[in-house]
Amino acid sequence: MLSTYTSYQLIAKDINKSIDQVEKQPTVDRDTQYYLANITKVKSIDDFVNNDRLFKYAMKAYGLENMDYAKAFMVKALKEGVSDPNSFANKLTDKRYAQFVSAFNFAANGANATSYNKAQQPVTSNYALQIQIGASKSGFSYYQSETAYYVTNISKVKSVDDLMGDPRLLTYAMAAFGLDATTEPAATVRAMLEGGVSDPNSPANKLTDKSYANFVSAFNFVQYGDQTTTRTDVQQVPNGYMTGAGLTLVKPSAQYIKGEADYYAANISTVKSIDDLMANKRLLTFAMASYGLDASTETPQQIRTMLQGGVSDPNSPANTLTDKRYANFVTAFNFAQYGDQTTSRDAVQKDTLNIYTTESALGLIPPNADYIKSETAYYLANVTNVKSIDDLMANSRLYNYALASVGLDPAKESKDLIRSVLTGGIRDPNSVANKMTNKAYAGLASAFNFEQYGEAATTINPAQQPTVDMYMRQTLEEDAGKTNEGVRLALYFQRKAPDISNWYDVLADTALASVVRTALGLPDSFATADIDKQAQLFGQKLNIADFTDPVKLGKFLTRFTSMYEINNPTSTAVTSISVLFAKPVTSGISTDLMMAMQKMKF
Repeated sequence: MLSTYTSYQLIAKDINKSIDQVEKQPTVDRDTQYYLANITKVKSIDDFVNNDRLFKYAMKAYGLENMDYAKAFMVKALKEGVSDPNSFANKLTDKRYAQFVSAFNFAANGANATSYNKAQQPVTSNYALQIQIGASKSGFSYYQSETAYYVTNISKVKSVDDLMGDPRLLTYAMAAFGLDATTEPAATVRAMLEGGVSDPNSPANKLTDKSYANFVSAFNFVQYGDQTTTRTDVQQVPNGYMTGAGLTLVKPSAQYIKGEADYYAANISTVKSIDDLMANKRLLTFAMASYGLDASTETPQQIRTMLQGGVSDPNSPANTLTDKRYANFVTAFNFAQYGDQTTSRDAVQKDTLNIYTTESALGLIPPNADYIKSETAYYLANVTNVKSIDDLMANSRLYNYALASVGLDPAKESKDLIRSVLTGGIRDPNSVANKMTNKAYAGLASAFNFEQYGEAATTINPAQQPTVDMYMRQTLEEDAGKTNEGVRLALYFQRKAPDISNWYDVLADTALASVVRTALGLPDSFATADIDKQAQLFGQKLNIADFTDPVKLGKFLTRFTSMYEINNPTSTAVTSISVLFAKPVTSGISTDLMMAMQKMKF
């Protein structure tokens, strides 16, 4: 019969091959096929526990087969879930229960518990949530109103005097570059603008702080004269303004914006009255959104009252509102004053169209419900075909949706950074995602966890293949234990080692503690000592961080299997599986050897 060390090495050197042999066992294969074919049909805790074959398979996968009879106990754990630190499963010393409940998380995911995937359900719900959060941010309507004013009026500015003469435009423009027009003296602002940036000694260039230089570089009237505000640098000022306001919102795609803008441009001239506008929901939604109003939440009667009242009378319904969004909307669509000629005016034909296009691109106009529904349907239909980081990044529609779901702007994010985030995953505390201050990156890496799950990242569910994998490993360890319990102990420790964070974790697990005591040459009676003293001694003899290093872990398990063989010669090897989870068998060791072991630091 092979020694404990040799038997363990034969299995451990190619663990995948060993598991393949387990999978081919007829009973294991039948049970696994049944499990995978039926687990996704389970929609409730009752469905789960009432199917003995599924339930026992799952319990064994998490090492809980000796508790598969205690259904009431497990139902309580499943009902309370793991979200609350004080839930039943979380309060149990044995962490296997919390792991089991986390995998079959009916409390959090309901009927989707056995099919839930982080790249599917939560991404789509988060996408919608990001839109809601963005639209409800404090001061949102103010930023939207100011942006609309800027977009509508900036092209009319032809000189420094024009810009200085409109405090609202000047305040907006300077804010985009981190400058406060309310605290900067007008003479200073004028000197900066009139000095330009071509001369290295101009007032703006001489300042250490480059905020003024950046502002003047965009509004460079010295170089570009009356064409200054037609330049891209000036037209894109809203991007800087929104960034400075801390607003990163979900944006509709460029194709969607163009489609809505094209429809508006092609059809708005057919609108000759308030009735015409109210009858075309798509045009009404477009028109109102341009001025920060949501046609889906405003009552038709309210909209009609505002339009009919016009803005000529200071006491009209729109003018009496403190919020000026309705007044701006009615000023453009002023049927009360212009009648059937209203939509032929530039305010409707050009300004409204320009505002909508610019603000949508900034994320100020959230995509409507139909767009969200369409993008979500596309996402769900195609995300499961994504098998790698390259696949995700190659599909701009999926990529944009994924980033937007965690509040990241695809247009601003470096693709090299996103690739690094996804490549590093979240298991390593020092991964790119985990080291970023913005936790949205970690959220993205968690949802699209290619680092851990490879091509299964967009389809994997802990109740499906991961449970099967754990079942196979559990069966492998049990089979090994039938011949040599030391091999089972070594395999079990190897599996659990990466998750050990402190010595109390070890002491809380009879099997793990038995391995450490054996490797250190400590008698079984040491298990009755004060728990703090046990933890202290373990810490003196071993560096717990070594268990996360495969090479150092291998050396430790070589030590264990050798010591186990000394204490339990193969010719009389213990075969009872009770050794793993019950009181370890007392083993003998010479006093000299034990004293020598005590002096060693591993």
